[in-house]
Amino acid sequence: MSLRQRDYILRMIEQLAEAIGRIAGLRRAGELAEAHRVLRETADGLFGPMRDMLDRVDAAGAATLLGDHEKIGAYAALCAEQAAILEAQGRGAQAAAERLRALELHLEAVRRAPEDNPRAREGARALLGQVDVTRLPDRYRALAAELG
Repeated sequence: MSLRQRDYILRMIEQLAEAIGRIAGLRRAGELAEAHRVLRETADGLFGPMRDMLDRVDAAGAATLLGDHEKIGAYAALCAEQAAILEAQGRGAQAAAERLRALELHLEAVRRAPEDNPRAREGARALLGQVDVTRLPDRYRALAAELG
């Protein structure tokens, strides 16, 4: 990876951390529509026109489109926050599906990282207790068990 690509990814991670903090704060304050708006703007800003496609394909497809494990982890973090917003809106089934997707994406980031990826592992571990792992596709179960 070139230095320019690495710098872009580091800026993306910083922007994401700031946005997730803002989104979580809005969610906790009960400002769910605003939290969702900020989440969508953040995703659009990070992933551009690819974002709609990311939402339509499975986790493995999204990971392939994103390529870099850091980008996959960023998308996973946004999916996890989307799940929290859905849960706060009382949309439990949709929240569970989005949480499962976030876990699959974190596992893809772990699997695709050329070196140990503590951020992806931490993200996956945070979701393991919130997801029915029997619903994970077979390709993710062994890795989830290893992390759990």
